Amino acid sequence: MKSKLSLHDRIRNANASQQVENVKARHTYLHGRADATGEWAVIWSRSDDCSWAHAFGRMRGFDQVWKGSVGDYDKMAMQNAIEMQEIWPETTGKDPRPLMEASVHTLLTDVIEVAEDGMSARGSFITPGVIHSCLTTDTDPDDPTRHVKYCNVLWERYGSDFVCEDGQWKYLHEHVCPDILTKMDMLNWAAEDYQRQVHPEENPAPPATLGAPPVTDPGPLHHPYTCTSQPQNTVPWPEPYETLDNDNTYTPFIGKTKHLE
Repeated sequence: MKSKLSLHDRIRNANASQQVENVKARHTYLHGRADATGEWAVIWSRSDDCSWAHAFGRMRGFDQVWKGSVGDYDKMAMQNAIEMQEIWPETTGKDPRPLMEASVHTLLTDVIEVAEDGMSARGSFITPGVIHSCLTTDTDPDDPTRHVKYCNVLWERYGSDFVCEDGQWKYLHEHVCPDILTKMDMLNWAAEDYQRQVHPEENPAPPATLGAPPVTDPGPLHHPYTCTSQPQNTVPWPEPYETLDNDNTYTPFIGKTKHLE
């Protein structure tokens, strides 16, 4: 299909793939410092077609996404900062968002396809990473004067749709698929899951996320790994395509066949 494109269009799409990769990298940085406001205010489309999905379900429309991904997230950060000031007064006046946690998502094996019409792009990413915090308000049950640090390791997959609006590349859809979550350097996730299968009453499954905001499409949309589960191809890598439509997207459009039809 791409052989039909002119040299101009091929160069345009090659440049678009780099721009999309840059948008993804900006997401990684902003998410790492818990700056949800900075992310959704700058690199996201405000279209009614935008969506953000996790295992718990899918938020649709910019207003719902903003409420769940920015409003609820910032609320947690502010509440955490207020409690933290009582323990560490030196945090007063600092940006409360990066004080909450650090989400370090590296991006690997990215596969990016730009549409033949040059107006959208689709990307599939694997993201091994860690979520950690040295400043927590949780205390050790055996020593209330000691505050517990934590570091979780996780593997997720992203299915991302991007659109070009007024010459700028923006997110339109994101689908996060959590596969593995465990404590860093302490536990073996495969052995953990084996114990959950053999003795489920003694080994509950870890939560897939911090919480579940209101969603339009209830989950589960993806299941974490188990040693007995079948492989899930929830967000397969994109194939070459002509335009963003219901046959080429990570979030099917409601009541229409393609974006902005």
